[in-house]
Amino acid sequence: MLPQTAKQESRLKLDPRTKLVMLFAYSVIVMIDISDGPALVIRTIMTMVPVLLLFIEGKYAVAIRFVLLYIVASLLMRLNSQSLGGVPGMLILAYATIVMQFFPTIITVWYCIRTTKIDEFMAAMNRMHLPQGLSISIAVMMRFFPTIAEEYGSIRDAMRMRGIQLGGGKPGKIIEYRMIPLLFSCLSIGEELSAAAITRGLGAPVRRSNVSQIGFHARDVIFMVILVALTVSYIYFAKQSGAIIV
Repeated sequence: MLPQTAKQESRLKLDPRTKLVMLFAYSVIVMIDISDGPALVIRTIMTMVPVLLLFIEGKYAVAIRFVLLYIVASLLMRLNSQSLGGVPGMLILAYATIVMQFFPTIITVWYCIRTTKIDEFMAAMNRMHLPQGLSISIAVMMRFFPTIAEEYGSIRDAMRMRGIQLGGGKPGKIIEYRMIPLLFSCLSIGEELSAAAITRGLGAPVRRSNVSQIGFHARDVIFMVILVALTVSYIYFAKQSGAIIV
């Protein structure tokens, strides 16, 4: 049985369209590399926004893990700029850059997927009059990756009980006993998702009804205004610092 994307009721209950705006904003800041100045301060504030949302949703372990990774990456970036060089410096710089540049977007995507139900997402897509092909593709993707993660966790636990792990006595068996079952699980899950979509009438040439109650509230407006203001300010200061060349 395929799990629901949002396993529990969201505490903040942001509208799915608000989350799409948030994803767009973080996609913008990922494309602009900043190392100092006011833009870096704004970037740090925006990085902590998804962490705050995770705390509100009760995802304390994920939020704390992300904060620790970000702090370590910041310290390594500063250390690398002062003293390290050569291959170790390149590896540290690559790690720190990936964490500081892409993790805010990754954690935002994780938050949106985990707190958005598929029926709410489809209702939002219908309100926006987007093509069904696009809506269905994104909805299937939102179900596919969490299901794959759970399937991999089950395979990992089963193989760990048999002593097949990277630190165990059979590291060479990892591909055979972990990755191959995961590939077959991907095929099976894809077929199940396709069958579920056909059963529910997704893609039929009629307008589907939806009982999900969505809509913009005061919290959505406030959140979007703050997020847009931060994004515009970030782009402005990045342009002033020369990070954006027009």
